Amino acid sequence: MKKLMTLIFTTSTFTVFAQNKIPLLKTSNSIKPEIEQVASDYYNHFDNIKGEQTDETQNTIEYQSKILPKGALESSITQIKGLYNVYSWQAVMLNTDDFEKAVEKYKQIYHELNGAGFIMHDHKVWKFKGFYDTPDNARPFASSILEPDLDDKVLRRLKIEVALNYNISEWSVKVLVYEKENDADIRPAENSSQ
Repeated sequence: MKKLMTLIFTTSTFTVFAQNKIPLLKTSNSIKPEIEQVASDYYNHFDNIKGEQTDETQNTIEYQSKILPKGALESSITQIKGLYNVYSWQAVMLNTDDFEKAVEKYKQIYHELNGAGFIMHDHKVWKFKGFYDTPDNARPFASSILEPDLDDKVLRRLKIEVALNYNISEWSVKVLVYEKENDADIRPAENSSQ
């Protein structure tokens, strides 16, 4: 009987300790899910993530963004008025007077987003890729532009940009989503006949 009680006590103690072990949840600091949400809503003029209007000028309307990536200080949507309303989204990820800290954040975001696949409005996965623009303290900006790895020129206009800018006394790291023609498509051919 004593052996049976010891066995039951040992088994129930082991079971209690085994059940009390809670697996450690890994918390991700990734901004990719939020950027994917923003990029996939671009062709809807950001209607699903557009918040309250915050400002309006003759040429632009500013809105709050309902998407604020992890660690971001602020995010907004800008509508440029015109024949074709053009929209852009941006998030300020860091403001600092420390150049090295700004470069580290810029590089980290670039590596996280470059080559990442995003599920887009057409329910297909688009991979965004681009070259790394190496920051230099002697220059007031660096800009790494990622574009979808697609054959369709119209869809390739969508860009995700990781930017590092110097303003007055501090460095700012931003992520932007917007549409832009490729430079090669808007520049006249150098060898064209006149």
